[in-house]
Amino acid sequence: MKYRLAIILITLLIIPFIAADRVGVLIDFPDGSTHVECLQASEGTDGYDLLNKLALSTLFSGPGSFGHQLCQINNIGDSVSGTGCSYSGQYWRFLNGINNAWEYMPVGFDAGSSCWNKDLGSFDGHYCVEDGEVIGLSYGEFSDSKPSFENFESICNPLTVNEIKVYVDGKRESDADEDGGNIEAEPGDEIEFKIELENIFDFDEDLEIEEIEVEVTIKDIDDGSDLEEEIDFKDLEVGDEEKEEISIKIPLILDDNNYDLELIITGETSDGIEQEIIINYDLEIEKEKHDLKFSKLDLESSESCPNEQNILILEVINIGEKDEDNVLISAENSELELDFKDRFNVDEGEDDSKYKNEILFTTPNVSPGDYRIEILLDYSENTRRDITLTVKECKKAPITGNIINENKITNNQPTQATPNYSPVITATFLQNYAIPILLAIFLLFLIIAIVYIISIL
Repeated sequence: MKYRLAIILITLLIIPFIAADRVGVLIDFPDGSTHVECLQASEGTDGYDLLNKLALSTLFSGPGSFGHQLCQINNIGDSVSGTGCSYSGQYWRFLNGINNAWEYMPVGFDAGSSCWNKDLGSFDGHYCVEDGEVIGLSYGEFSDSKPSFENFESICNPLTVNEIKVYVDGKRESDADEDGGNIEAEPGDEIEFKIELENIFDFDEDLEIEEIEVEVTIKDIDDGSDLEEEIDFKDLEVGDEEKEEISIKIPLILDDNNYDLELIITGETSDGIEQEIIINYDLEIEKEKHDLKFSKLDLESSESCPNEQNILILEVINIGEKDEDNVLISAENSELELDFKDRFNVDEGEDDSKYKNEILFTTPNVSPGDYRIEILLDYSENTRRDITLTVKECKKAPITGNIINENKITNNQPTQATPNYSPVITATFLQNYAIPILLAIFLLFLIIAIVYIISIL
């Protein structure tokens, strides 16, 4: 029972933070100045509790049959009179943004026990917070003109996506942009997003957008798991624009399928309001019938001296729809005396879909320069790649001391060198460490003497 109560208590404490809705508030003062603010509150919060979150000072009357009445904002308005405000012909008009226009609210901030049903002809209940709404407060007479309308985006979403360009392996994807869309790709392709963001807040030149992060997620693509990448943007002052790029690489082994790709952009204004932008893309993976790719093609060392040993690392993967039998792979360079050939089978799918090999060779005594090794895959299609080995001009190290063993390399076969061992101990060692040794012996005898004296006492 105690554990259940603890879980309930923790849940009640966490929910207000993870379920916060945002409401844009516009305040129109008699001198023509305007204050806008984005407020966060849990869904269903009444108008009285919401407006008590304003950065400006407010004065409400005590609760009455119409709930709390708003008398002053920043000392502008009327004094409190009982459960209402002293009326001077003007009052704080309560407006709701509906269809991009201001409408008078037919209910108050917190009167009644239920939330208003959004019907302008209904006078039951009170205003309740709902994410994405905008409300207005304007001091004046009922017949006065209403303030200029501002929508929720301009107040609460100053972080704006100006443009997103999508590239698949360097080629522009025409059906995908800042509004989402379709992306066609193949296994192993790299998808790149070039993103331009801007802070478009018009009401306070000191408002910054901080901690801007962009995360791209392909859902359930990596053996049933999500694939994610993220980057950070710098803080944006009002009017600032910033461009960044984020890339994500599609796995090589996967099925023909459609996957959900989600781009999430988050930021927080300097007054603590969080913003999140979610853009969804449909990622369509199309596999070729026959498609072998090098998943790894590398040299153990890209630079070498003559007569040095090296390894050419080959890894081929079948990302096509069909099994591939009797594939010929070759790696050749006549100057490097490299002539390798092999045949193999690779199946389609995750099991037995890879070929791996490491080719051991020794760099011959050739002139310094770049040497291109050509690698060819010959199957129902042909795939040709190359890798470059740079041969350096290496000077032989000077020979000092006695030669214990001379190592020879013959017929391009590397031979393991025999280590040259030094004598175990010399007189020089005793000379250098005589004092520390004597000191250690002295301390040992001293400890033994102290222990002996203590045992006698």
